[in-house]
Amino acid sequence: MENKKKTLIIGAGLGGQFVIKQLHESNSEYEPVAILDDNPDKWNSRLQGIHIFGSLDCFDACIEKYKVEHIILAISTLDDKKRQKIIAQIKSYNITYLVLPDVSSTKQNPKVEMPELNYSKLLPNRFEFQLDYKEVHKEIRQKTVLITGAGGSIGSELACQILKCHPKKLILLGKGEGSIFQISTLLEQLKKDESYQGDVISVIADICDAEQLFRLFKHHKPDIVYHAAAHKHVPLMENNAYEAVKNNIVGTYNIIQASKAMQVGNFIMVSTDKAVNPENIMGATKRLAEKLTLQMDAVSKTRCNVVRFGNVLGSRGSVFPKLWEQIHRGLPLTITNPKMKRYFMTIPEASKLVISASLLAQRNAIFVLDMGEQVELDLMVDRLIALSDRNKQDIVMEYVGVRPGEKMSEELFNKEEFSSKVSNKIYEGNYYTSMDEVLAIKDLMASYKGMDNATLRQKLLLVANQSIPQNISMGS
Repeated sequence: MENKKKTLIIGAGLGGQFVIKQLHESNSEYEPVAILDDNPDKWNSRLQGIHIFGSLDCFDACIEKYKVEHIILAISTLDDKKRQKIIAQIKSYNITYLVLPDVSSTKQNPKVEMPELNYSKLLPNRFEFQLDYKEVHKEIRQKTVLITGAGGSIGSELACQILKCHPKKLILLGKGEGSIFQISTLLEQLKKDESYQGDVISVIADICDAEQLFRLFKHHKPDIVYHAAAHKHVPLMENNAYEAVKNNIVGTYNIIQASKAMQVGNFIMVSTDKAVNPENIMGATKRLAEKLTLQMDAVSKTRCNVVRFGNVLGSRGSVFPKLWEQIHRGLPLTITNPKMKRYFMTIPEASKLVISASLLAQRNAIFVLDMGEQVELDLMVDRLIALSDRNKQDIVMEYVGVRPGEKMSEELFNKEEFSSKVSNKIYEGNYYTSMDEVLAIKDLMASYKGMDNATLRQKLLLVANQSIPQNISMGS
């Protein structure tokens, strides 16, 4: 390869040896020309033919002599303070650089320490949605609140926000004992910080077990139910239609029926923009769960509403934690399609939207946060790299293509939902589920166990995308 970048290696130990060997053996664009190391016994000697120029104090002379165009920091034993000092020195030269993780480790993928990512910085021009805690406290105080999926990203944040408003009782319902134990432990400390005197009750339960749910609801008599339990991973669900239907549709139906039977005052289902004109299994199951929720609002005393999210930054299964790790491990970034667009929100925004929507008196409503315009994935990746303090030109992008079930862009409402803005940050749409739609969903729930994945997927998308013209006057 011609016009290789003259590269300075920092570190003449095992890390430096590894880097030079890799650059020599691969068709790399970087050519090692010199090494700096603080061990005086190595100065003016050679490592794999490369001159060890001197100590790290010789940056200026070395860069000038060898016309250095790129720097690789390959010392795996540095403490963070020393590493940051060297990086700051490198930056002063306005030269591209790469900081390697523990390159001398075995193939067992060494654990690399990573700074915590502040996801709100990926949305720099947006004022984060705020919750009126006084109003929420007034509504929730002395009420029993139940959260399904309480161990998940959204459910656990919901639990933390709601505890601050001092409910009479907070019930954490989840299937995974590890995640429920984790959030319950966190809330025990938060109870002390908030001087909260109410009860936090952890319940290990499966929302697909209707009998167990009815027993729990009869015993605890919740006033408000936040339904956050769901399978949410789009490509994963494409090969697991059976589980998606069982958990997202049948599980939601069970929670709704228990809420109706125990005359729960308020039921809020957490949904996704992927439920709008769905093209994948996950989105289709969430759309049918929405229809069941909104239909129950029309036939019960329980107020049933839906809250739709965009892509929630930092939630389990989302792409940015993986990209952040890849950046800090020095791995190629696996990108689907750089022109893919999404609506984005943070976990705190998502949980506050759910709580705020539960205070609104509207019935039969679908609430969506004003998230601004959709953002292209390549812009979000640029922001992520900037936050990591790396140079984009030193990072390899690996474009893997759109995965099964994914769209290039999303929508917030479909044309039948009569959407309008009801507050500064919240949109509201309405949908009235017909009896024909309910019967089609119940038929699916009765027959899905006998279908293979492909047949079930086809049936799901057909039922989810059927809609009845909305003839109900919105002015009444």
